[in-house]
Amino acid sequence: MRQVVLFIHLAAAMFWVGELLLLALVVGPYTRTLAPEERSRLFAGIGRRSLPFAWGAIVVLVITGLMNLAYMQIPLSELVQPAFFHSAFGLDLDLKLLAVGAMIAVSAVHDFVVAKKNAQLRRQVAESHGSPPTDLIALQARTRTLATRLGQLNLLLALVVLFLAAGLVVGGI
Repeated sequence: MRQVVLFIHLAAAMFWVGELLLLALVVGPYTRTLAPEERSRLFAGIGRRSLPFAWGAIVVLVITGLMNLAYMQIPLSELVQPAFFHSAFGLDLDLKLLAVGAMIAVSAVHDFVVAKKNAQLRRQVAESHGSPPTDLIALQARTRTLATRLGQLNLLLALVVLFLAAGLVVGGI
């Protein structure tokens, strides 16, 4: 059973990180050839389609992560004990969990705050019938840039998580 739980954990991680890589390395560069409004519309459509899968993967990762801790006989209370940090494995695991928490937080801000704001601005621009105020266009551009930067930060955090996960296999960093 432990192997099945670990497999599901790895598959969910592959999905989540794979999606980040696809967006950063394929979709993002491709959309730079598009007009800003078209690019924004494409990302919004991809986001609507992938959001349930990405957050489903996050839920699976949390559940299987907790199960993996139980299989390793590491109670949650142990993770915050100073003695746990003194082992290479404990430090590595705590850093990984911190990075995963940061990824979840960045994803939440990106998906539920910035994307929502971008959709609202897109509607306002469309309702202006071809002559949106300059400040609205500037705000929309800043919001798109913020969404891009959050996505890049999440990819960087994902690579840190993968590095730390590899460290766990060999006993810690």
